[in-house]
Amino acid sequence: MADTRRLLDIEFERKRDRAIFEAERRKQELFRRIPELSDIDAELSLAGIRYAQSLLNEDTASCADEYLSKIDMLTKKREHLLLANNIPLDYLEPAFSCKACEDRGYVSKNGATYPCSCYNKLYLEHLYRISNILDDGKTGFGHFDEKWYSDKTDPKKYAIDISPRAQIQAVKEQCLEFVSKFTDENTKNLYFYGPTGTGKTFMAKSIGLELLRAGFSVLYFSAANLFQIIHKYRLNIDEDGLSGEQAYKDLITTNLLILDDLGTEPKSDSKYAELLALLEQRNARNRICTAKTIIASNLDFKRLVQEYNQRIGSRIIGEFQTLQFAGDDIRIMKKLSGF
Repeated sequence: MADTRRLLDIEFERKRDRAIFEAERRKQELFRRIPELSDIDAELSLAGIRYAQSLLNEDTASCADEYLSKIDMLTKKREHLLLANNIPLDYLEPAFSCKACEDRGYVSKNGATYPCSCYNKLYLEHLYRISNILDDGKTGFGHFDEKWYSDKTDPKKYAIDISPRAQIQAVKEQCLEFVSKFTDENTKNLYFYGPTGTGKTFMAKSIGLELLRAGFSVLYFSAANLFQIIHKYRLNIDEDGLSGEQAYKDLITTNLLILDDLGTEPKSDSKYAELLALLEQRNARNRICTAKTIIASNLDFKRLVQEYNQRIGSRIIGEFQTLQFAGDDIRIMKKLSGF
C-alpha cells in the first residue's frame, strides 16, 4: 500500500518509454523507405540546436528569426512529404495513451505539479483491486433499505430500548459522519456488534466504498484471513505474490482497515497479542497519517472480554466508538422473500 504510488510512477515511466521507443522504431523504418525524410530530420535537429545557441549567445533577433523560418520551412516540407506518401502527420510522434500528460502521470499548472486524471483513475482502480471489497451494485449507502428492520419496539427481543429501524437509522448517520470526518485525528475507530445478519458487514463495506471513491486506501479482511496474513508474516511466507512483510505492512499503513467477524476465528493467546500489537501500531500511525479501523463482531463488550482479554476490551472501549446493530436476520428474510 505504501509503495502503490511508487509502483504507479514506475508503470507510467515504462509506458512512456515504450511509446517513445515505438516512435523511434517507426521513424527509422520510415527513413529507410524514404531517405529524404531522414535528411529533413537531420536538418531540423541542426536548425533547432543553432536556434537555441543563438538565444543563449544573445545573437541578433534577425539571426534567431532566420533559424525559426528555416525550422518552419523544413517542417512544412516534411509534412508535404508525409502526405504525399499517405502517412499520417503524427506518425513520427510517440503515441502516448494520455495526451494531457504524455504518459508522465503528472501535469503542471501555474508552476505546480499535479497527478493527471489518468493517474488518479489508475490509482483508484488499484485501490479497488486490492481492497477485497466488491462494488457489486448491491452494497453502499445508496442501496441501504431500512424496511428490513422492524419498526416495533421490543427490548426483550432486540436488547435495545428503541425499534431496530430507529436504531439502524442512527447507526447509518454515525457511519456517514465517520466518512465525512475520516481524516480528523479525533475521529474514533468503529466497533460494530450485534447478531448475525443485522447489516454489520454491509455497513462496514459501504463505508469502505465511499472512502475508496474518495481516493483512500481500504483493506477488508475476515478475522480468520487477517490472522493468516500475520501468521505468514511471522514465518516469512509470501501472500499471493506479495512478501509477508509487505502484506503485514499494508495492514498497518492502509487508511482504513476493516476487520470482519472478529470472534469466529480459532482462539489462541498469540492471536490476542497480535491483534493488540496491530491496533497499537495503527493507533500510532494515525497520529502521522489517517489510519482508522472498523471491527465487526457478534460479541458485545462483556463477551469480547470473556473471549479475548481485558487489555483488548479496554483498547476497544477507549479508542473505538461502539455501534450496536439489532433486528432479525436480514439474510434469512431476503431468502424467504425471494431476494
